[in-house]
Amino acid sequence: MPIDMKRYNIYGIFSLLALSAVTSCLSEGGQIVSLNGYPGVVQKRNDSTKIYLKGNDIIYSPQTNVSVDHGDCVMIDFTLDYSKPENSDSGRVKGFLTVDISNVLPVSAYPLHNVPTDTSVVLANEHTISSVQQRNAFILNRFFLYTEHRSDMLPLHLDLSYNPNQTLTDKTYELFLRVTKDTEATPAAQLQVQCHTFDLTELSGRETDSLIFRIHYVQGFNKDSTQMTWSSTPVYRFPL
Repeated sequence: MPIDMKRYNIYGIFSLLALSAVTSCLSEGGQIVSLNGYPGVVQKRNDSTKIYLKGNDIIYSPQTNVSVDHGDCVMIDFTLDYSKPENSDSGRVKGFLTVDISNVLPVSAYPLHNVPTDTSVVLANEHTISSVQQRNAFILNRFFLYTEHRSDMLPLHLDLSYNPNQTLTDKTYELFLRVTKDTEATPAAQLQVQCHTFDLTELSGRETDSLIFRIHYVQGFNKDSTQMTWSSTPVYRFPL
């Protein structure tokens, strides 16, 4: 089945059922494992295209085509059959597992800015984040973040920044996420739970064994929207 690689904004296009698959792992289940909405990062080398997943798993599919680019962050639906001859080594010899991909959806990607915004000033068209989901993924220095928003705030533009000169406490980087309504994007029906990715290569390059960070975000405003109430995520810890 060919991959349906549609190039459009897919903020939250996958279902909540698909989101639950993020917590699955390839070693669970029986001979056949089917996962939907699973996060991955595309890596292309010469004529070979593979997708890196959580836990350092790597998959290859004959259905992967030129529509995906090197470094793309994606959500994939795929089936892994351990009974196939090409998976007899469970990926230990070749370094990857062969799967059947039925669908690939691009995930919006954002850089990490090293010029922090003024956290005391409300931005134009700034909006709150209703909640940050527990599910997440860190793959090849790309951080997959799942957030919930009111439907009247969509579509969104995200800005993640940090102060490169900050004094670290317990080796924890303090990142600040600002969310504004994207007035230039074409309005489209979108789910309230969305996934976005952020390139944290700059932070990873500063560390040797693990990356530890926390994200601060605006959760509310006062009555005249001149002051913000900040909240923060739990501390994320990822081995490098």
